[in-house]
Amino acid sequence: MYLDILFKVIGGLGLFLFGMDNMSKGMQKMAGQKLKKILAALTTNRFIAIVMGIFVTALVQSSSVSTVMTIGFVNASLLTLKQALGVILGANIGTTVTGWILALNMGKYGLPIVGIGAIAHMFVKSDKAKTRALTFMGLGLIFFGLELMSTGLKPVRSMPEFVQLFHAFTAHSYVGVLKAACVGALLTAVVQSSSATLGITITLALQGLIDYPTAVALVLGENVGTTITALLASLGANANAKRAAYAHTIINIVGVLWATSIFKYYLHFLENIVDPVHSMPAAIATAHTMFNIINVVLFIPLIGYLADFLCKVVKDDDPIGKERVTHLDVRMTETPSVVVEQSKVEILTMGTNLKEMFFKLDNAYQNPDNLDENLERIESLEDTLDLFQKEISDVNFRILNGNLDEANAEETRENLQACDEYETISDYILRVTKTMKKLRDNDIELNEYKITTLSKLHSHVESLFDDINKAYELRDRDLFVSSIKKCNFIKEEYKKARREHLEHVANNIMPAMLSTGYMDILNNYRRIKDHLYNMIEIFAKI
Repeated sequence: MYLDILFKVIGGLGLFLFGMDNMSKGMQKMAGQKLKKILAALTTNRFIAIVMGIFVTALVQSSSVSTVMTIGFVNASLLTLKQALGVILGANIGTTVTGWILALNMGKYGLPIVGIGAIAHMFVKSDKAKTRALTFMGLGLIFFGLELMSTGLKPVRSMPEFVQLFHAFTAHSYVGVLKAACVGALLTAVVQSSSATLGITITLALQGLIDYPTAVALVLGENVGTTITALLASLGANANAKRAAYAHTIINIVGVLWATSIFKYYLHFLENIVDPVHSMPAAIATAHTMFNIINVVLFIPLIGYLADFLCKVVKDDDPIGKERVTHLDVRMTETPSVVVEQSKVEILTMGTNLKEMFFKLDNAYQNPDNLDENLERIESLEDTLDLFQKEISDVNFRILNGNLDEANAEETRENLQACDEYETISDYILRVTKTMKKLRDNDIELNEYKITTLSKLHSHVESLFDDINKAYELRDRDLFVSSIKKCNFIKEEYKKARREHLEHVANNIMPAMLSTGYMDILNNYRRIKDHLYNMIEIFAKI
């Protein structure tokens, strides 16, 4: 008997959690394009941030995902603390959608939904259709898991020891309410899914093992327990990210304190909306939703004060600490589509830095006296691009090794290749500049013809880079293809300059360092052209 109960409850909980995970990931993939617009939307006022928090959490069906993503945005300096607080408040409302899904009480339809989803997944071909099928199957697993737990717990009603255990934390007094809230918080912190504990709460209430007030008290505590995910995500993050995580906990704890202090009145208010006698699941979902809506309304005018308080309590980061150069963070990998979009922004920033490197090198040709100053700046930019490559690669390889759909996986691979090509180009620009300095330090001067030849070649390569960078930004295949003509022209110019130099070497005596140095510069420009041509092959698929 006991084993039968245990197996059904554990099996049901496992299927429920697996279903939630499948549905959440599926919703994220289907909402990918919408999630890409978040970065622009979240830079406005707190009310927009709250709306976006509701929207994103409702889409991905996980407040943990949206709050961890928010922590990542703050850590990457894409969001201010006040904006993050708005998103977190919105996430608290958005997560209540799950309660209404559970309140549908469709347990008996769970298994057929799983079957339909699994069969569809076997026969459909496109990634988008497979994602929809998995999401649908995840929904079925949620209902089927709840049904298993409910069936497993039915015999418990007639077992005095279990009935006594559940009565130990009934919400019939203020202390009892706090006990029930603590149990809900602890259970959610362990499971790390408020949706799972909400499902368990609804199941226990349906089986008559707990009454409505106890269920509401458990739900209050679950709102506190779910903040453990954000707290864990903030470990190792910067001061502002920690403040955002602490704010999430403070907001929910304060909410539970006011709700428990007026618990009887709160219950009366809820019972006027939905009668638990006629619809227990809907009444519990209502309690979850109303608590979070009221709490958000109370905190909206306090966002600024809360942010100021946390800034005083949590010390700023050590200024000596090494700052990141990109706005990417490993915590953002919960939403791969956002990582893909932000990676493109960061690579375009790399392009801007490369543009400056080209300008500084050109200035070195035109004004040899400024060579040292230009070299110093080029070295600094090259070091920065090395950091860009590392940070972009770290985050993108994480999502590439995860469960990415084919479209995002392809774009991630393209971004990684573009990032590598840009970083390599920066290496060659630095080598050209260092070669020029080496020649000058050894009192070897390039004649006017060679300077003019290199300056023209530089101009053609820079023009090619501008076209490739613009084509990458616009994902313009035609512009990539049309750039092949410039590649071929540069190739011919390189061959011409190389042939002329070799003929000159054969007919004249010149220092070996001059000959090899000039050829090194020519070859480095050819290699830059080759890496830009790699970009054409990658994006034009030729």
